[in-house]
Amino acid sequence: MTHPSGGTKRSSWLTFRRRLLLVRTLLRSPATSGDLVAAINGELGEQGYPVAAAAALKHDFDALKGEYGCQIRYHRPSRRYVLDDLGELALLDLPDPCMEALAFLEASFPDGSGLPQHANLRDLLERIVLLLPPARQAQHRRRRSTMRLGVSRGAGPIDQQTLAVVKQAIDERRELCFDYLSTFDTEHPRRHRVAPYGITVRPEGHSYLDATVLEVTPRSGETTHAAIDYRLDRIVPGTAIVLPTMLPPARISPPTCTVRYTLAPQVSRRRDVAAYFPNTRIVYLPDGSAEVTGSVTNLWQARQILLRYGDACIVHEPPELVTMFRRTAQGLARLYECEGHTER
Repeated sequence: MTHPSGGTKRSSWLTFRRRLLLVRTLLRSPATSGDLVAAINGELGEQGYPVAAAAALKHDFDALKGEYGCQIRYHRPSRRYVLDDLGELALLDLPDPCMEALAFLEASFPDGSGLPQHANLRDLLERIVLLLPPARQAQHRRRRSTMRLGVSRGAGPIDQQTLAVVKQAIDERRELCFDYLSTFDTEHPRRHRVAPYGITVRPEGHSYLDATVLEVTPRSGETTHAAIDYRLDRIVPGTAIVLPTMLPPARISPPTCTVRYTLAPQVSRRRDVAAYFPNTRIVYLPDGSAEVTGSVTNLWQARQILLRYGDACIVHEPPELVTMFRRTAQGLARLYECEGHTER
């Protein structure tokens, strides 16, 4: 004999589970009534919505609004339901250290900054806040983080189609080609075929594609199989194409060379010189200077790193990097002489 309350308990549990699934579906994105019914029935099968689901769906919406204060609205232009607020149906709470971390991320990536649009960070932060109880949401809005990441907001916009193609090539591990305007391509872009591996966002706000160079047309001194960081905003919009060729299981090792440079006493006397390169070895000399060696695969990037020392650094090897520094120094000398800034 079936216990008289058994069916009621099971029915109540299924109803609650169905409504919870509704909320979870709307948390992903706005959805049509058909999308919601399909999601629920896909999860619950025969225990989901009946064939005539409109009345049952409306009843569930009314219950979520009445019992928990959820704010669910119907967006007529798109014919989709939108979840604006969970009310008292809090699905997440966080300890105070995590709330501090959330405030830190909010301060580092405020609404309207360029970077989060590409990394979807704002969407993630807003979803986390939406899941918090009302009191914790209010506490979060009042909190002001004393720390934030030093990420510049001045980076140029990245073409969204280009970004999507680059991500596809990385995810599918396929070769990628595109037209690219480097610092030295002043008029015409050149065609690059690369093996793409990832995207890095640097503190100055620029986003870079980490890739291995396979071919450049026309060539201009690029080293085949060198590891290059391509600025995504310098890829010509509409030119990026995912190629059918798959990447090898292991990344092709780029040519490696040893860099050796000396730092003047004013930057090394405290014996806390930064190790910027793999296999770095630092020898502190009696006069307070330091001789540093390390392994590099990207001479252009090595030059950018060492230029931050200004005239407190002299590069000894490799010869190609010495030549790059000599040209830079000559260019700076010409620039400042022409502008009349030479010291007397």
